[in-house]
Amino acid sequence: MATWRDVERIASGLAGARRGEAPDGAPSYDVGRHPFARLRRDDAGREIVQLWTMEPDTVAMYADRRDTFVRVDTFKVKASLWALLERLDEQELAELVTDSWLARRGVRG
Repeated sequence: MATWRDVERIASGLAGARRGEAPDGAPSYDVGRHPFARLRRDDAGREIVQLWTMEPDTVAMYADRRDTFVRVDTFKVKASLWALLERLDEQELAELVTDSWLARRGVRG
C-alpha cells in the first residue's frame, strides 16, 4: 500500500524534480513548468495521486482496474491518471511516477 510519502521519495530522486503546489494548495512535484505528480483526495479522504502518461491506449489499459484508476482523462497526446495510492504497490508506483516525469518533461521513453 503506497502513500503520498512514497510519491515524495520517488519523485525527489528524479532529475530536475522539485516540490510544488497546485493552485488549490495541494502538494505536487514538478519538472520544468509542469506538474508530474499531484496529491488529490476522494470524498472519503483517501489519497489519490494524479499522474500523466504519453500512452495512447490508457483507457483500455486500465479499464479492468477502475477500483485503482478512478479517473482517466485523455487529451490529444497524453492522458491524466488518477489512482488510489492505497491500491498501488511500490514497484507500480515507481513506474507510474517515472513515466509521468518523462511525459511531463517532454521525453518519450
